[in-house]
This record gives sequence, structure tokens and C-alpha cells, in this order.
Amino acid sequence: MATKIVQTISRISPTVSVAATSDPITMRSGYIRVSTGLTAVYVDLGVNPSVTTNSFYIPPYNTEVIKERIAKQQIAGITTGATTTISFAENAGHPFVVGDYVTIENAQPIGINTVHQEVTSVTTSSIIIAANTSSIVGVITASGSTVSRSIKVAALADGAATNVSIAEVVQLVSE
Repeated sequence: MATKIVQTISRISPTVSVAATSDPITMRSGYIRVSTGLTAVYVDLGVNPSVTTNSFYIPPYNTEVIKERIAKQQIAGITTGATTTISFAENAGHPFVVGDYVTIENAQPIGINTVHQEVTSVTTSSIIIAANTSSIVGVITASGSTVSRSIKVAALADGAATNVSIAEVVQLVSE
């Protein structure tokens, strides 16, 4: 089986006593590849992961692929304010739940695009996120824009400080 890299995330460098957390990862395939170096690590994934010595263990010089839930939807409209309301096309539905964190991409003006904001409320045709966009004025163009679930990866070293490489991948079945 072959693996194709969908996106590479900046490497993190945890120590024994201090966990390291990645930048937010906008989910595309949902398969997160975590590779260790000289030292084993404990790993946790989620919207704001809290890694401990009870978390998933990856031995030294190993790679694991961990599946995360993906959620993505085309945006029909965006309403700015102290919170931001994202509307979806009629009968389109959406896969988001309260507590998800999301990233808005390709909306205009650029300032409306957000990274890793919490979903605080959902209806059948919209979500409200905890992004204060009240300073954004003018016409907002949602055409071609999307909202996607985002996560972070946290790691804690089991011995000496180490580097942890992270990538989102898709696994391809060989013929």
C-alpha cells in the first residue's frame, strides 16, 4: 500500500516534561501520519488535545497513521458580528457538531477567513462560531468558500527531547 502526502504540518519538539502542540490542521483526508525519532512519544489528537503518559504511545523510530473525523461544507453565506454565523445552501445540511473547531477558507474579504474557531451552536442550515468578525465591513463573498473541521496534534516525549514529524496523508491501494 502506498501513501500520498496531502499536507505537511510543521514539526513539533516535545520534551519529557513539556508537551508540544502543532498548529491547527484543516482536515482534508482525516489520516494523520505521526513519525518519531530517537525517543518514543505519547500522542493525542483533537481540537485542543491534552497529552499525558496515558495517551497513545508511539515507540522510537516508528510511524503511525491515526484516523480523525473529517467535516467540510460549501458556504452559502456569512454573517459577521461578535460571533460569526455560517449558512449553508437549502437542504445541504452539514456535518458539524457543537465543540468542533473549524477553519474558513477562500471567502472574501480575506479577513473573514478564520483558523481553528469553536462551533458554539448548530441548526440544520447553519453554524455559529466563536470568531469575532464585527470589524469586517462591506460585502462578504462566500462563493467558492468552505468551512472545514480542524484539529491539533500534541506530543510528550518518553525520554530525551525529540522531534515529531506530522503529515496528513491518503493511503492508496496498490493494484
